[in-house]
Amino acid sequence: MNISPKVYTVLGTYARAFIAAVAAQYMLGNTSIKALFAAGMASVLPVILRWANPADQFPAAQPAMKKAAAVVEGITDPLP
Repeated sequence: MNISPKVYTVLGTYARAFIAAVAAQYMLGNTSIKALFAAGMASVLPVILRWANPADQFPAAQPAMKKAAAVVEGITDPLP
């Protein structure tokens, strides 16, 4: 099975969010496996739902970001 590096990056991002939410719940004293799993899923579910929504126009914002980056690149640092 050949998995591209981009897929590994995405899965790593989901895993970090999941683990962070579970760790936060655990540190608050919640040790229920069901509650810990629910916290982990709650952390990654919004991202998955956004990815699954074909009407999401997030990539459409990219040209505006490129324009903002071009403006910022033209600013010089006044400090030497």
